[in-house]
Amino acid sequence: MKTQKLAAIDIGSNSLKLVIIEAAASDSFTVLLQERERVRLGHETLKNRFLSDEAINLSAATIAKFRSIAESREVDSIIAVATASVREAENAAEFVSEIEKRTGVRIEVLSSLEEARLIGVAVAQFFGADNDSLLNIDIGGGSTELSLMKNGEPHKLFSMKLGAVGLTEKFVFSNPPKARELKNLQAEIVFALIQPMRKMEGETWKLSTGTSGTILNLAALLNFQTPENQAGKPEIQLKKLISLNKMLAKIPLEKRAQLPVISPQRAEVIVAGGQILEGVMRAFNIQTLQPCAYALREGVIIDYLGELKAESLPPVPDVDDIRLRDVFAIGRRFGYEETHALQVAGLAEKIFDALAPIYNLQRHGRTLLSAAALLHDIGYHISHEAHHKHSLYLIKHSEMTGFSENEKLMIANIARYHRRALPKEKHADFMQLNERDRKITAQLGAILRISDALDRGYENHVKDIQFKLDKRNLYLKLISDQDCTIEQKAIEQKKDLFEAAFDCKLKAA
Repeated sequence: MKTQKLAAIDIGSNSLKLVIIEAAASDSFTVLLQERERVRLGHETLKNRFLSDEAINLSAATIAKFRSIAESREVDSIIAVATASVREAENAAEFVSEIEKRTGVRIEVLSSLEEARLIGVAVAQFFGADNDSLLNIDIGGGSTELSLMKNGEPHKLFSMKLGAVGLTEKFVFSNPPKARELKNLQAEIVFALIQPMRKMEGETWKLSTGTSGTILNLAALLNFQTPENQAGKPEIQLKKLISLNKMLAKIPLEKRAQLPVISPQRAEVIVAGGQILEGVMRAFNIQTLQPCAYALREGVIIDYLGELKAESLPPVPDVDDIRLRDVFAIGRRFGYEETHALQVAGLAEKIFDALAPIYNLQRHGRTLLSAAALLHDIGYHISHEAHHKHSLYLIKHSEMTGFSENEKLMIANIARYHRRALPKEKHADFMQLNERDRKITAQLGAILRISDALDRGYENHVKDIQFKLDKRNLYLKLISDQDCTIEQKAIEQKKDLFEAAFDCKLKAA
């Protein structure tokens, strides 16, 4: 990979941040410049679930300034991402469109779990290969993300609507906070942590880490150092944090603002931020936590550099439909298992060709099916848990040359239904399609479901298939020189959508 200069803009709830880096490899970079401007988007969203014209104007001016700085440093690319403050706003699409129109900077609004993944990737790289498992806590203005990383990859990700700004706006009305306000705030934290605690039962990790201005400032208060010097040095001990939180809650804002190492703006939300961190550390029995200066911006950069590395891989396999070349590039960008993807896609195409004359399947659907089959597992890039939903998200937000937005939505839904739930009216992405396209998507999703079952062990056992229709019974014969018991059992487990979509009984042998 050639040397790259990149600018990353993080549009957060409390501020907009810019970092410019130079990278000569996909796994390391040097920070050249950092800038930060306070733009309190989180307050806007929390009050009205709407970003005002004033907020849009201020954001546009700040991003224009950041772009000017980036161009003066001759960067190759500018990457901009937005988090909870934009994500939760009802006019998020208008905000993104207006910023791009005024500044030329295109913003990606991250899902909550994608935000957690990117932060986890950054922290895992910061602490290096010696730390093969870690749990990171990131406290933002509008949400808190938990990232359980194993061997540098996301294992479990959680996002909760617990932000330092959000909880301050919702629960803190007195100065200093009254006991009842603190009790209600703490109860909200405990309630939000119930599901993550359940899903984390039995999980272990070696290192507990923390990112964000809130955590760096809490560490600074405990250690009387500047926040910028907190990376990888002092630890936050739970017992000391509890004492600090009690002290912070007893003193008025004016005195909190005079404490060393924190800004007056941070003093407004540090009580809620400290309570969030204490709640998470108590919930997961974390006695010590290591602060980390890397966070979302660095994760965005690391991920982008990984994409550049993927683009330098050998050429994609020859394909008849040129549109599938972009599909292969997307799969590689998100680290898919190419051998499995090709096997599933090949089997899906064979099943489609066998069923087409029986069920009058249109040729156009074959390409959509192929694309979905190649990308059905890319959701693992975000998390193993619910990876089919993450696949849908990543496909929806990827550039796919030659496919219309509606076709891309169909591909995303087909990939989503390769496992677990069948299509339902409560599935918003599915219901965006018209009735005809929903029927096609269900049929193609059913084929993908069976194709994935046919490579259940990732061993390419099935070489070919044959179909025979007898009234409403559809007999599927697996052609292989290996024992296919595992694949046959997988078909039994995953044939529900197929039988519903094609109104038949599927029998594999």
